[in-house]
Amino acid sequence: MRISNVGMYVKNLEAAKDFFCGCFGAEVHAVYNEEENRYYSYILKFEEGAKLELMTKPEILDEKKDRNRAGFVHICIKVDGREKLEEIIGKFKSAGYEILYEPATVGGREVRAITFEDNILEVCC
Repeated sequence: MRISNVGMYVKNLEAAKDFFCGCFGAEVHAVYNEEENRYYSYILKFEEGAKLELMTKPEILDEKKDRNRAGFVHICIKVDGREKLEEIIGKFKSAGYEILYEPATVGGREVRAITFEDNILEVCC
């Protein structure tokens, strides 16, 4: 068994899609537009592994998320090597995302940042 996809509700569907496609090279695998329910979704695929489903509808609440909350806390995306990791850290900084921690100079393999809509994203190599 394996995880097929992870779903994430977002307020700004297009911005979320652009973020994952721009930073990580994700591609749109499927699009769902349920006009009668005002539900919209992109399923994004990466080079390998689980897909990410970005979803929205008008009644989504976007309350402040406590970093110490129970439940799913972050998504971690693995990239191929330290060079790619540094490139993504640069994109995060350019976009003004809050960096919670960066990899250590020697041996560090991950960065964690607060990204769009107050979500935590971890990137490792």
